[in-house]
Amino acid sequence: FHSISQAALDMYHEVVSALPHKLRVMRMYRYGLRELLNWSMSRHHWYPRAAALREEFEMNRNVSDRAEQFNLVEHGEELLSRFRHWEPIIRPEMPLGTAYSQNPSHPKQLGVLLDYGKMDHLKKGDYL
Repeated sequence: FHSISQAALDMYHEVVSALPHKLRVMRMYRYGLRELLNWSMSRHHWYPRAAALREEFEMNRNVSDRAEQFNLVEHGEELLSRFRHWEPIIRPEMPLGTAYSQNPSHPKQLGVLLDYGKMDHLKKGDYL
């Protein structure tokens, strides 16, 4: 992510700015919550911050002037890009995440043998 060229960022900004207003606001809120989670030590610290973000969005919900709506969205997206966490939390099974391979998920072929020690019908080594 850090090695993205300026041309790619400009193209991304053009695509995002062409989205409908409602979709841009929804994306900004969702990414804002995700960034707050990246900056929070635990969910206990995240909940009040998420409530404050929601309150700020609700405060500007009834703005009807299109120019003011556009300015609010541009300002919010600029704030979101400025306060982006340098090491975001990414799901453990995804590469490049901070928790990659710390708690890997179990392989699907791993199963539980519910024989409770009665392995007489198996040859030695069949269950390994």
